[in-house]
Amino acid sequence: MLDLTPYRQAIADPDAQDAIDRFENTEDFEAALKDLIDLKAGPSQIMDPTQPHLWTILKKRLQQEICGDDDSIRSLIQSLKKNPGNAALITGTITTLINLAGVPFPIDPALATGITLYLAHISIDVFCEWSSPQE
Repeated sequence: MLDLTPYRQAIADPDAQDAIDRFENTEDFEAALKDLIDLKAGPSQIMDPTQPHLWTILKKRLQQEICGDDDSIRSLIQSLKKNPGNAALITGTITTLINLAGVPFPIDPALATGITLYLAHISIDVFCEWSSPQE
């Protein structure tokens, strides 16, 4: 299980602290992330079951950004996994995710924190392999 103490200590944003609470109280990080996306995306996402869940779209966009040729985000997350107590890495990762372009809705600090925790939990290599289109 991922120790969330370094993240809690490094992040002052109250909404991000709420995201940490959500992840701290679950074994299912993906379900917690989907719940956080539903919370942040609003009721239109959950009211139209014919549309793909925003996690599906967000996952694809993250896969393109993190697992593509530009490995800057990937390197940042790998460094974070090795040094979870490094506040600068945590903040840098969250800030990088907040500033991603092409995402279907704004990524606020809470959601960026949730994505960071999710990626740190499953590891970036597993995420990239799992989220890549099957051949």
